[in-house]
Amino acid sequence: MKHLILTTALVAAFSANAHAQDSRFTLSEGYAYQQFDEFNAHSLNSRLGYNLTDFIRVEANAVSGLSGSSGIDCPVGADCSSVEPRARFRYGYGVSVAGEFPVSEHLSMFARVGYDIANFKATAGPSGNDSGLALGAGADFFFNDAHGVRLEYSRTNFDDRDDASSWGISYVRRF
Repeated sequence: MKHLILTTALVAAFSANAHAQDSRFTLSEGYAYQQFDEFNAHSLNSRLGYNLTDFIRVEANAVSGLSGSSGIDCPVGADCSSVEPRARFRYGYGVSVAGEFPVSEHLSMFARVGYDIANFKATAGPSGNDSGLALGAGADFFFNDAHGVRLEYSRTNFDDRDDASSWGISYVRRF
C-alpha cells in the first residue's frame, strides 16, 4: 500500500508542471506475474525512466510482492519434517538500459538489459537477497503525448536461485 501511495504522490507532483512532449522522463505503475522454478508470485511494479536519446533510456524499478507464500518442494538437504516448505517473493529493485525502437507515433518496442536484486523468504531453503542479470523486451503504446500502456516480458538469471520469468502490464505517464 505504501508503494502505491508513494507512486501516486510522485505522479501528482510531476503532473503539476508536466509538458509531456518536452520531457524525457516516464513513470509507470503496474502489475506483474512472476514465475520462479519453485513458485509463482504477483507483484506491483514501479519504474522511473529517462530517455538519454530518442533510442536509449535508463530505468530504475522497484517491485513489491503482493501474494502470500506458495508451497514448494522440499529443497535437497533441507529437513522438512517439522515445517511445510513455503517461499515468498517480498520485494526487489534494479536498474537497466533499454534500446527503444519507434514503430509509429504512438507505438514503440524496446529491449533492455539490467541488474536486479530481489528478496525472498522461505521456510525451507534459501532466504534473503539474490541478484542477477535481467533481460527484457516489450512495447509501449501511448494514447496521446502523456498517457500510455506498457506490456513487457523479463527474464532474470539469479545467482543462487533458478531463473525467473515476469510478464507485466503497466500504466505509463510521460513528463
